[in-house]
Amino acid sequence: MDEERLATGVREVLAEHGVETADLSLSRIPGGASRETWLVEDDGARWVLRRDPRGSVSLVPMADEFALIRGAAAAEVPVPEPIAFEPDGGRFGSPGLLMAYVGGTSVAPRVLRRPEFEEARARLTGQLAEALARTHSIEPGELDGAVPAGSADPALEQISEWERQLDEIGEPLPAVELGLRWLRASAPAPAEARLVHGDFRLGNFIVDENGLAAVIDWELAHLGDPAEDIGWLCIRSWRFGNDDRPVAGVGDLDEFLDAYESAGGRTIERDRVRYWEAFGNVKWAVICARQAHDHLTGVRRSHELASLGRRVCEPEWDLLELIRGTA
Repeated sequence: MDEERLATGVREVLAEHGVETADLSLSRIPGGASRETWLVEDDGARWVLRRDPRGSVSLVPMADEFALIRGAAAAEVPVPEPIAFEPDGGRFGSPGLLMAYVGGTSVAPRVLRRPEFEEARARLTGQLAEALARTHSIEPGELDGAVPAGSADPALEQISEWERQLDEIGEPLPAVELGLRWLRASAPAPAEARLVHGDFRLGNFIVDENGLAAVIDWELAHLGDPAEDIGWLCIRSWRFGNDDRPVAGVGDLDEFLDAYESAGGRTIERDRVRYWEAFGNVKWAVICARQAHDHLTGVRRSHELASLGRRVCEPEWDLLELIRGTA
C-alpha cells in the first residue's frame, strides 16, 4: 500500500472519530522489528499508527492487541489512547491500529543516560511496578477474547512455545537447547495464570521527564505466570550497561517487588524471578535467531533484523551464567 493511499485511509478514520484534517502527513518511526510504526501529523496534532508489514508474524493479532490496549486503559495502566482498528484489506491496507500520540522517548540509552531524565529514572522502578501490578489484575474475560485460555502450567506452556519457534527456525543453538532442558527440569510450582505483557522492558516504555508515560507494544501478551514479566524486565540485555541495577537498568529488585506488592501484586519469590530471567534469555535468543532467519530467507530483508542475529550470543552467555551450578 503506497503512502498516499495510507494517508487517505487514516484521514477517513479520523473523520469518523470527529477529527477533520487539512494537511495530514505520515512518516515512519524507526525501530520495531516486527511491526511498522508511523507518526501521523496534522497542524500540530499527532497520532501513531501501528501496522503489520507484509510477511510479518506475531503471536498476537493486531485486533487482539487493540483489545488489550483498551483493557489496559480501563485498568488504568498508562497506555496510548486506542482510537481505531482496521482489518486486513481495510483502510490501512494490512491490519493496523491508530492511537493517540504520547510525548517522550522509548529509546533506552536516552532514558538511562540523558540528564533531563534524571528525575524520571528515580521514579521508574515504582512506576513500572505499579503498571505491572495493574496489568496482572486485568481479568481475561474483560478482553473480548484477545488472549486464549492458558494451560494449567504456564511455565511448561511457554517452554513448549519457544521450543516450537526454535524448531521452525531450524538453526542449531546448543546453549539455547540446554537452557530449554534446564527450564523444563527446574520449572517451579505452577502459578495462577494472569495476563502478562510478554515484552515489558525498556524500549517498550515511553518515558518523559516525570517517568513512565505509557506502556506500548502488547504483541506478545498472553496468560502466564506474573513473574515472567518481572524476569524479562530484569534480563541484562535491557539494562544497557547498567548491570548493577537489575530492574531495567534503573532500580533494585527488592525495591521493585515491594512496590509491586504495595500496588496490589502478589508476593513473588526472588528464585521464581531468577527462573523467569533465565527463561527470558532463552526467549530473547530465539527472537534474535527468528529475526535473522526472516532476513536470510527473504521474508523481510532488513539490516536491523540481520544485526539482531549477531546478538544471539549475548543472551546465551547470560543464560549460562544464570544456570551455572544449579543443574
